[in-house]
Amino acid sequence: MFVRHRSQGYVLKRENVNEADQVFSIYTKDFGEIRVLAKASRRLNSKLRSFIQVLTLVEIEFVQGKTIKTLTDAVLIERFSSIKKNLLKLRLTYNFGRTFNSLVKIQETDDNLWRLLDRFFHILDLEKEDANKLEILYYYFFWNLLDVLGYRPELKSCTSCRQKPLPDKFFWISHQGGLVCKNCVNKVKTKVDKIDIQTLKILRIILDYDWKVSRRLKIDPEIRRGLKIISKKYFNHIYEKR
Repeated sequence: MFVRHRSQGYVLKRENVNEADQVFSIYTKDFGEIRVLAKASRRLNSKLRSFIQVLTLVEIEFVQGKTIKTLTDAVLIERFSSIKKNLLKLRLTYNFGRTFNSLVKIQETDDNLWRLLDRFFHILDLEKEDANKLEILYYYFFWNLLDVLGYRPELKSCTSCRQKPLPDKFFWISHQGGLVCKNCVNKVKTKVDKIDIQTLKILRIILDYDWKVSRRLKIDPEIRRGLKIISKKYFNHIYEKR
């Protein structure tokens, strides 16, 4: 006899399989990241069709088979309508969901990860449609996710000599986990990137202060491009390292 399990969870990804089935990636409060099979959920008369959707908070019931979990019930808790109605919010949510799925291990519960994901959805849903604030919000949660997972970058001293770099005399090396001073950069064989003082300050605020402080930040297009490059390269390094 199969044991039935229940938990709340955020639906982050959906894959179509077989003729009418779907597999959902859900980060649950009690079981961490899980993948569950929803049989016949693509059929119009499926009872699960209306209650299990991507980027929603749901309460699910599932049974554990020999190789896969099977969804038996789902109740929609929050739809996050504001996110669904705004293209930028929707894009940022999909991006964050992909990052989360890529880095978080299957079936490892973590209260800090649950709280981070819960805050991300609720704050983004309530935030006004201000492109600057929405971009900052994304990077705030992106970098705090890396911090929770143990990948906090070194932003205050050289990763090689541990000395505090002088202003405008430091570089960024993803493979070393952060800053490298001018004296040590010539010893490094991996690719080196420049990081300006404003981007560095923004990263420090994002990681050292709460969202209430970070949401007051204003970044111009040039800084935004630099932040995007640093974030992408650091993510790629972590993903490859795993």
